[in-house]
Amino acid sequence: MKRVMEMVEQRSQSLSQILYAPSLTWARVVDNGTVKVGLTHKVCECLKTLSEDGEGIVSCQLKPVGEDVKQMEPFGIVKTKKITFELSSPISGKIKKVNEGVLANPVILNEHSEEVWIVEIEPVNLEEEVRNLLASSQYAEYSENIWYFIRMQL
Repeated sequence: MKRVMEMVEQRSQSLSQILYAPSLTWARVVDNGTVKVGLTHKVCECLKTLSEDGEGIVSCQLKPVGEDVKQMEPFGIVKTKKITFELSSPISGKIKKVNEGVLANPVILNEHSEEVWIVEIEPVNLEEEVRNLLASSQYAEYSENIWYFIRMQL
């Protein structure tokens, strides 16, 4: 685990050690070795802009605790009144926790997406898969074309 944490620190440029997936979710390794996963702020902003009323995310559906997830494959969806956006896992593993607060009040993602985790995953291949994630500076460059990516998913 120490080696994995060192790798995460090397890959991440930010103090919070958040890494980003090309699927527009973020991952943060926590002290117990699990990974908290959330949705990037830029995605939430785009969804808010694309929803004609500007309301943004209004619902969230997730796989249940105990389900296996694979890197870059869906673990749930978020919806605006007109758009459904698939949440893809940044890492493979088993869902250990679901943030019930997000399920009960998904609109919180519209304002605090990078502060609020959606699921917590017990990773199975973190050491290898962390290489597929982006540091903050890489994500900033990658996300410049986020509008194109999101429109491709719609």
